[in-house]
Amino acid sequence: MFKTRPRHPASHWQSSRRLTLGLLLIWFALTFGVIFFARELSSISWFGWPLSFYMAAQGLALLYLLIVAVYTWQMKKIDQRQSDREQQ
Repeated sequence: MFKTRPRHPASHWQSSRRLTLGLLLIWFALTFGVIFFARELSSISWFGWPLSFYMAAQGLALLYLLIVAVYTWQMKKIDQRQSDREQQ
């Protein structure tokens, strides 16, 4: 009656987990790096403010937003690839 199409959910979840893990590692490295190197970053001035203050107040929030945007963009590509596989 109905033909079942072969699916590849394992590759979809593997790709999404790899993306999530990679972005979480970037998030951790950014957060830990600014906190751990705050004393050294304070010697660098950015628009009159110490770089450590700027990164804590504005920079990290913008970088977190960039991480969310990259996640959304990449997940859309992964989902589209999975959808193309299911249609074949």
